Parts: sequence; structure tokens; C-alpha cells
Amino acid sequence: MSDTAPSSPTIVVGCDGSDPARLALELAVRRLRDGGTLFCVYAYPMPDGWMSPRASQLMLNEGMRRGEDVLEQARAAAVAVLPAEAVHVELIGGRAAKALADVATARGADEIIVGSRGFGRARALLGSVSHELIHIAPSPVTVIPERLVGGD
Repeated sequence: MSDTAPSSPTIVVGCDGSDPARLALELAVRRLRDGGTLFCVYAYPMPDGWMSPRASQLMLNEGMRRGEDVLEQARAAAVAVLPAEAVHVELIGGRAAKALADVATARGADEIIVGSRGFGRARALLGSVSHELIHIAPSPVTVIPERLVGGD
């Protein structure tokens, strides 16, 4: 394994509209200013089997609509700095950690960057998505903790 960084890195960033995710996007954009490719990923929840077809469809529609909004904002922020052809968005139904790992695998990502909201005592340090992701990711994972949002 070489210690030199790839000449044109590929970074996958988790986008969910939260402040830690916005910091993750900012870091990814900074790292790609000299070239590379960015994949912004939003994963929306899939309905459980116990839901009625109507409720399932409403849940899917809302998840996709929210994801489209979040990804549109992320893309706009990224193309303010990066070339438009270097910024891609991926809207995926399913668990966020798996979606991020799958995109990283499919796109040959050099790094995954995510924000963490630190929900729950057991995952106070990382958060459930980032905690799962570090166990299944095909590439290094950088986690931006929520406590950095306020500049602490």
C-alpha cells in the first residue's frame, strides 16, 4: 500500500440535512478542491412489512421527497466550489450505513465522510449510522461529531 494520496480521489459523503452532515460535506469539498469526485448519498427508510400499502407508499414518497431536497441543497453547496461534473448524488432506499458502504464499493471510494448526531448512550461517541459504517465500510471513514457544530 502506498503512502501517497491518489491523484484524483473519490469521496462518498452522507447527507441527511443535519448540521454534522453539512460539516462532513464541507470537509469533503475542501479535500476535493484540487480534483476528484464527490458522491453525496441520502438513504431513506424503507417501510416495514406490517404497514398498509397506502401507508408504505406515503412513507416512500416522503422519504424520497426529503432526500431529493437534501441532495439538491448538498449539490448546490458542493458545485459552488467544485466543478459540476465532479459532483454526483445518490438517493437510495434502505439503511444509511449499508447505502454508504455500497456506494463506496461501487464507486471505488477512497474515503467516506459522515456526520454523527450521537443518539443514545451506547452510541454517544459515534451514532448508529457511523458506528455500523466503520464495521462494514470498504474504505476509511471520517466521522464529524455533533459537538463540532457549535465550534466547541
